[in-house]
Amino acid sequence: MDYSLLDLISMLDEVVRKATPVPLSKKSMVDVAQIDEIATEMRLVLPKEIQQAQNVVADKNRIISDAKREAEDIIRKAEQRRNELLDQNSIMKEARKRATEEISNAQARSNLIRTSTNEFTDKMLGRVEELLAKDINNLRIMRKTLNSGNDIQIDSAKQQVQKAPQQPKN
Repeated sequence: MDYSLLDLISMLDEVVRKATPVPLSKKSMVDVAQIDEIATEMRLVLPKEIQQAQNVVADKNRIISDAKREAEDIIRKAEQRRNELLDQNSIMKEARKRATEEISNAQARSNLIRTSTNEFTDKMLGRVEELLAKDINNLRIMRKTLNSGNDIQIDSAKQQVQKAPQQPKN
């Protein structure tokens, strides 16, 4: 019969409880053959129980080891992901910084071009205004001369108009 170690201990306990007390003493008499038989069974069962306990401990250690390894893998993967996200974040920050710099440079160039275009246009319009003012002045002289009917003055006005610098056409 296969008994567990706990069953055998219970049987041993039962034999001790049923022991006959020795009169005038604190001792009891037990069936030595029964105790010997239980002890023999215990010796046979004990290695099985110890092996099972060792297997349980080994399983526990393997499970703990696997759990530690899995936890380390999870931590390593989380750290890798965190580093990837940090790298992406720093790349985004750098890209935003460079984009902001490019926009600022483009705006500065645009403002410079606008300013120089306005200055050039203003100079050209000022020159046109001067030439038109001269031409209007010459026209007034010619009209005045024409209205007065004086041929000498007409010739003089023609000479003045001819002496006026001619602007090259662009």
